[in-house]
Amino acid sequence: MIFPKPKEETYLKGIYKMKAYDENTDLLYLFDKYKNGNEDLKVKKDEKFGEEEYAILINEDGITLTASSDAGIFRAVTSLKQLIGKFGSELRFCEILDKPDFENRCYLLDVSYGRMPKLETLKRYVDLMADLKYNEFQLFFERFVFDYKAFPKYTEGFECYTPEDMTCLNDYCEKRFIKLVPYVGSFGHLKTWLDQDEFKHLRIGDETRNTGTINPLLPESLEFLDKLYESIFPLCTSSDMANVGFDESGGLGMYQTKEVCEEKGKEAVFVEWLNKVADLSREKYGRRCQYFTDMIHNFKNEDYVFQNAPKDAIALIWGYDPIPTATMERWCSALSRNNAPFYVCPSSSTWGCCTSRYDVLTFNLQLCAEIGRDHGAVGYMYTDWGAGDGHNSFPVWNLVPTALGGQYAWNAGAKQNNYLMKADFIKESKRFIDEKYFDGKHISELIYRMGQYYLLEPERIPGFSMSMRLIGNPIEETALPGDFDLMECGDDFYFDNVLEYMKKVISDVEKIDFDENFKRQILVNANQVLIAAETTKIRYNRCSTEEKIDEIIKMIDENLKEYDILWERENFSEGKDNFMKMLRGRRADLLRMKENGCKIEPMTKYFYSKSGELDVEIIEDDTDNNVWL
Repeated sequence: MIFPKPKEETYLKGIYKMKAYDENTDLLYLFDKYKNGNEDLKVKKDEKFGEEEYAILINEDGITLTASSDAGIFRAVTSLKQLIGKFGSELRFCEILDKPDFENRCYLLDVSYGRMPKLETLKRYVDLMADLKYNEFQLFFERFVFDYKAFPKYTEGFECYTPEDMTCLNDYCEKRFIKLVPYVGSFGHLKTWLDQDEFKHLRIGDETRNTGTINPLLPESLEFLDKLYESIFPLCTSSDMANVGFDESGGLGMYQTKEVCEEKGKEAVFVEWLNKVADLSREKYGRRCQYFTDMIHNFKNEDYVFQNAPKDAIALIWGYDPIPTATMERWCSALSRNNAPFYVCPSSSTWGCCTSRYDVLTFNLQLCAEIGRDHGAVGYMYTDWGAGDGHNSFPVWNLVPTALGGQYAWNAGAKQNNYLMKADFIKESKRFIDEKYFDGKHISELIYRMGQYYLLEPERIPGFSMSMRLIGNPIEETALPGDFDLMECGDDFYFDNVLEYMKKVISDVEKIDFDENFKRQILVNANQVLIAAETTKIRYNRCSTEEKIDEIIKMIDENLKEYDILWERENFSEGKDNFMKMLRGRRADLLRMKENGCKIEPMTKYFYSKSGELDVEIIEDDTDNNVWL
């Protein structure tokens, strides 16, 4: 009945008819209405309850909410809102006892890889988070997406987030008992900054190579970070934490840090820098640090890092695809045995595929919750990333995953034998989203189906579908990471199936009348999958027909127009072209094919070398059969 599903929920015979009922179910309105009680409702304080623990009792005497704090009352009202929405003024008798499995339940939104939602759009994210009982929100600031007061010249000429936006968002979150936590990458993920002339000397690298990692040996590096911190940290008054990143800091051990890492070990250099950053964050800004652990798990002695990390810092363990998810048990054990507080961090898996990869995300969300809870994790962070695709997937694809993540963050449920999928949680996530956004129509099931198309492709590519991984590359390229190559798939069988499958689901969506904006978001991304599959077939066959090329060019033109319209509705313009350039590139490729007899020439084989670099080989081809010799 209530979602996220409470710990204990019992419905009894009998109806209580409300005396002061009205149809306004806005959450803040209801909280203000009920927080001190009224003729329908009593509020009881019980100091034995946890911070967000609550109870609801509805019987012939009315409604009783029990909690120890305003936060607990707010969570109770959040559940009561759903009961009022379902039953109106005649509430069924019930007894509900509820509390969260994870103290911290975070939604992390990437706003640096293309999509920068405007403030009003971010507020809608927060509204959904509040309904799902999330209590922490983070925005990933990596590139020039915020107007830093120390570096205003880098955001001149385009719109991005301002200090006023962050102050407003912080207040909006705080009223809903959500902490806005600033996130500033402080080791890796600084490539855009370190590409600038005034900061090149701070990077690990040289004049031609930027590893995106700041040099931890330079005092100026900390001074630079402090200027970023002083611009954003004071604006987020609803929290006392800061995420400093430290993930994917691939430059460590190279160039300027090679000698010291060989002498002291990467572990020592990493943790010394972490402590310097944490000291600055704590002593100047009164904030505890959060840091990602992916680098640490690859060190020879991860225990050394956790034993010497700041005692008040919180580690963030992330892993999204099946193999990293399966490794979560070992990673959580490492944190647990070193008494280091940590979050588990699953993800939406919406990047690199347009629609999400739903079987991957459901597995990821569940195992992170169950393993994290077993090992004493203090938080569960649902992450919504963009990638090199420009974050082209629209928010509609994140609705069901956000709901399912909210369920696992609040109540992971009973542990199941062999970690069987919790189908009831998945079904209830769809139902919740259908009722909230789609007038009760079963749109979430169609979204779910579209999120499975990639299973029809010949290979599983980590983090991507095959066709969407290839859409960003020139049409002659067929190589994929992981030693995969499109030319090994045998024939058109797989991508013919993708096209047939997606067209059927698209047709089903088109027939249903529901929210116009969400419907268009679904269709624009679904049609991008069709474009990717069609061009993937051309890559494989090395040729096409003029009619087919014209058909795909028309699809691209229509998609670019619709994508532009939908993007501008909710996002800043900056970043919009990231994905559009890919489609325009494939359009140009198709036009060149028409000039070349509708063939791809020369026969160019691209492949990934052992070092991970893309390499190329020009070989002969059999133009009659269009296959590799």
